[in-house]
Amino acid sequence: MVRSGRADAFALSHDSLKPLLAILPGSRILNGAFQETSISIAVPGNRPAALACVTAFLEASKRSGLVRKAFDRIGRTDEAVAPLGR
Repeated sequence: MVRSGRADAFALSHDSLKPLLAILPGSRILNGAFQETSISIAVPGNRPAALACVTAFLEASKRSGLVRKAFDRIGRTDEAVAPLGR
């Protein structure tokens, strides 16, 4: 519909839109978001030792750049890494 002029815009996640730029000349991705998702690690609430272990691993992985490298390796170059302590 965008190609034929019957639609002016459509919305998807930024990573889903990027491949479409090449087939929709003149298109662009706007800044901001109408929906945001994140990548998380979950641990059952009754496992405090597991939570401490996962938290320590994740903080060390963010500090060393491992999380950034993992995101980059799978093509998520625009995915933000949460600040330390979050």
